[in-house]
Amino acid sequence: MSVAIDSIKSYINQFIQNFDYADAIFLAERLYAEVKNDESIYLLARTYYLSGNINKSYWLLRNSSIEHVPTAKLLLAKCCFDTDKLHEAESILIGNCSSINTLGLDDFINDHGDQAAFALQLLAKVCEKSDRHQKASECYRKSLKLNPFLWSSFEALCRLGERVDASIFCSSAIKSNRSTSEHNQSQSCLTPYTEPIKDIPSENQVIENSMNISSNLPIKERSQQRLLQAPATIMKLTDSILNVGSTNISGVITSTPIGLLSEQLQDNDKYTPPTIKPPDYIPTLRNPPLAPKRQNTRMIQQYGFDDTTTPTSTTTILHRHEIASTSISDSRKTTSTRKENKSIRSTTKRNTRVTKTRPPCTDMSITPVPSSESPNKMTTRSQVRSSNTNLNCSIDTEIISKRERQRKTQSSQRTPELVENIINVFKLLGQGLQHLSQFECRQAIELFETISLKHLHTPWVLSHLANCYYHLHNYQKSSFIYRELRTKFPYHIDGLEYYSTVLWHLKDDIALATLAHELTETDRKHPASWCASGNCLSLNHEYDKAIQAFKRAIQLAPESDYAYTLLGNEYSLVDELERAMACFRKAIQLNSRSYKAWNGVAMVYLKQEKFQSAEFHFTKATNIFRTNPDLICHLAVAQHKCNRSEGALTLLNDALKMDPKNALCKFHKAGLLLHLERYHEALTELEQLRQIAPKESLVYYLLSKVHRHLKNFHYSYMYMSWCMDLDPKGANNQLKENADKLYSKDEDLLLGMEDLASSVTEDDHSQMQSQSSLQDIQPMDSILSCINGVIVQFKLRQIPRFYTPLNDKIYLASSYNQWSPNDKQFEFDNVTNTLIVDFKSTTNVDFKITRGSWSTTETWFDGTMRANRRLTLSNSPQSIDISVEQWSDTAGRVHTASNQVYILDTNFSMWNHLPRTRRIWIYLPRSYSTDLNRRYPVVYAHDGQNLFDVSTSFSGEWGIDESLDTLSQELIVVGIDNGGSERINELTPFPNTNYGGGQADNYLNFIVEKLRPYINGRFRTKPERENTAILGSSLGGLCSFYAAIRHEDIFGLIGVFSPSFWFTNDIYTYVQNHRFKNSPPRLYFVGGQLESSTMISDMQRMINLLKNTTKEYNDDKNQMTIVIAADGQHQEWFWKREFPNSIKWLFPSS
Repeated sequence: MSVAIDSIKSYINQFIQNFDYADAIFLAERLYAEVKNDESIYLLARTYYLSGNINKSYWLLRNSSIEHVPTAKLLLAKCCFDTDKLHEAESILIGNCSSINTLGLDDFINDHGDQAAFALQLLAKVCEKSDRHQKASECYRKSLKLNPFLWSSFEALCRLGERVDASIFCSSAIKSNRSTSEHNQSQSCLTPYTEPIKDIPSENQVIENSMNISSNLPIKERSQQRLLQAPATIMKLTDSILNVGSTNISGVITSTPIGLLSEQLQDNDKYTPPTIKPPDYIPTLRNPPLAPKRQNTRMIQQYGFDDTTTPTSTTTILHRHEIASTSISDSRKTTSTRKENKSIRSTTKRNTRVTKTRPPCTDMSITPVPSSESPNKMTTRSQVRSSNTNLNCSIDTEIISKRERQRKTQSSQRTPELVENIINVFKLLGQGLQHLSQFECRQAIELFETISLKHLHTPWVLSHLANCYYHLHNYQKSSFIYRELRTKFPYHIDGLEYYSTVLWHLKDDIALATLAHELTETDRKHPASWCASGNCLSLNHEYDKAIQAFKRAIQLAPESDYAYTLLGNEYSLVDELERAMACFRKAIQLNSRSYKAWNGVAMVYLKQEKFQSAEFHFTKATNIFRTNPDLICHLAVAQHKCNRSEGALTLLNDALKMDPKNALCKFHKAGLLLHLERYHEALTELEQLRQIAPKESLVYYLLSKVHRHLKNFHYSYMYMSWCMDLDPKGANNQLKENADKLYSKDEDLLLGMEDLASSVTEDDHSQMQSQSSLQDIQPMDSILSCINGVIVQFKLRQIPRFYTPLNDKIYLASSYNQWSPNDKQFEFDNVTNTLIVDFKSTTNVDFKITRGSWSTTETWFDGTMRANRRLTLSNSPQSIDISVEQWSDTAGRVHTASNQVYILDTNFSMWNHLPRTRRIWIYLPRSYSTDLNRRYPVVYAHDGQNLFDVSTSFSGEWGIDESLDTLSQELIVVGIDNGGSERINELTPFPNTNYGGGQADNYLNFIVEKLRPYINGRFRTKPERENTAILGSSLGGLCSFYAAIRHEDIFGLIGVFSPSFWFTNDIYTYVQNHRFKNSPPRLYFVGGQLESSTMISDMQRMINLLKNTTKEYNDDKNQMTIVIAADGQHQEWFWKREFPNSIKWLFPSS
């Protein structure tokens, strides 16, 4: 049976290696139907996964009991990761470890064996995707410790901003890893059947085997093998005749370079199928092909392989016999040799059947033919066959054994040298990537250029080298290297989205259009193809089509932060700032070290004149890329707008030290010096800038301004004339009439500079570059824009704080903007509650305040609709204070929530877990706004509408806010509204035959994977397990109790109020089979004797079950308590009364 199973496995793996997944699946399903064991289950699941049927693989492994097998455990975790079941993947990987916080390397290795390094790498990806970067870094480091060749782990650490010593790639680490792997392999107790290498056969046996269509499988010497590893490929001897793959000649392995690669892949699978015996007779082949020529082996030797790796077929052996016979028998004539070999071939051809296999030759002596013997002397056919057989068998045996010894000797001598060379390359590449990830681009370039040419001229090195120059804004050099990459490797696409951006900056529309066309023709499903198309369309000012192209790139690669950044830039160009902001923030979420995304957010704030927010985000970008002069320049602009001009000037000086010919920095430095009335210094900077950028109109405008202050009027008018010549779009009559006014208003001038700041960059040839060409910018119009209208500042002095959700936006709807209730240009700043509007007319304006729709507009306190407000415009700036009493959707209700309660969002998305949205409440302790360095525990509570406000509750509120205001425990409470008709589905872990349900896993995954990271990222929380609680009543109590087991590593404190254990008996079975991995969570049970006839008995049954299965609940009274109230009813008033005591017990030290 074992031999038969192994042969089927061999065919399945042959199908897989030849990409025939349909037949592989069909055969694997047949094997699984016949033999349902761990091996067949894993083989079928692996086949499903490789064919792209991830869900099939997941359900097969999930419903089987082979998670104790390391390879199956890893595959199941990979399926969970690929389907975004991150928490389940983590639970599978940590296995017997208590939690990821106490993950021990030795225990993890014991659980996963040879797969430990790959399991750690996958666990790191899970942590990284769930925004636990510190844990991800730890796991990546541990995976590298186990297997230093895991380059993707090193890349991930660099991507996370970690500094990793490249000395991790050292020979000692490799040897240690190899010895550990061999040790683990030798400890395997289940090994497949293998056969030793057989004796060298006779010549006829070699010929017979070479003609066998169903030949033996390749057999290699191996140590103990592990179960459930992929077997080697079945190689037919027909393949060897065609010189492809490897050939098995009675146990002697000879390979082509392709065959050698196949053998290496087979070695990785650590498994060799048993020999399949040939039938008794096989038809012979009449015309075997000629052997390959000797010069082929020289080409192979150039790539590090010896001549024993050349193909060996029947004719090859015969050809060698001819050479050997000639060299050994010096007295033998050429004619004799030819005739003798001809007789050998004729003997082979004349046989219509191959006789039984002869035993191996034992006579190794060679008897030369006497020289006196006539070549024409007649001999019997049997004598010729016998002498030739002995001669050729002995020669063949000697040649093969000699070559085998040479191959082993040369291989053993070459292996340390090859490994050492690869390790040295890893060190150099690792050091270069480390510098590049820290944006130390010049150091990275120096290291990459020291690599040998054969490694330098590879796609990875060339693309990263070009990327270094791209970050340095040396677009010409970057473009040159990218062109070299495209010439040498036209099939390589990864990373070429940066090449398209380089061409965009160079304004090379022809090259960019060519690149976009070639990439789209090569692979339309690669995101780089659509990024190139988007950049091409953007360069041609087809912004709407460019946006669609970037959206397509995001669809193909949802994890690409650069695609989101490009889309944000495009939205910013068309002044859709809100969408641009969303794209930039998504990019930051995907990659917190994307300085371009941080810079994009800051640019949006700069355009919105939110200068403090802009400065904060520019600082973030600068901290990531500290040597980027453009980022420093933008930070200086923001500081100047915050009235810190001297500090801004210091930053610009620092930037110019890094790049003395940076046009953007010089431009802004000149503007700042002009603002500080240091005219001579400004003039010096502008004269230098004129040499760098001789065709930029703004340079001459500033020169005209400086000379005006220096009383050099003739120079002032001259430069103004040049400015108008270079920018004819701005040379209009209105500009001429207002020129004198502008020359005396430096602040107006600086407004024009800010318009430039969001677009100007520089390249290596000292020409000013911009996101939209400077010729398309009308700086004079931007400077004059504030003169033609009336500026009005609206200030929200008072709004109904509790009734205004934190995530809602407030807008000004007016007759000026056609009464649009959600016009992005009329949105109040959510930090300062201000809005500045430049009205271009002097007529009166009617307006109202809304939250984005007419169903959420402002009203009087009692809900009465208020009349339109009226603004009378004047010729001078105005400031209007506004107080909003109530909103139309919340007015007329009696609200009881305290001042510490906020509505976080009325439509918080639950997508990816449940197709719904939900209102989220949050209670912040009184000290939250004053003690800014303090962090607080968090409680997640179900049925949020019943927790704080009587107007939203079904039958009364818990009064959590009032209770916590009087307790010494200070906590953050997050309330989650129930789903109404979906409440039963969401709060029950197992279905009931009458009521349905069973979606608690999805609901809890929403809390764990989406809501909890959102809360921890935006509020000062203590995210540890011992500071995270979950509680609820009725079905909420059942769900909270289930969360204590399902997510024991997340929730350490559980409040179980009147749990509905009656809903399903499956909860008892689930607890019976569960074993806590670490200290179990603390449980607080509450029940009333007047609730139902089974409430107390069901609770007592569960408590007894917990005590029987978990020692801590039996020994430690602080781990679990139960409160039974004689007057307790299934009502909110009862849970409101018991809530303070539960908090005191769960948080005794808060």
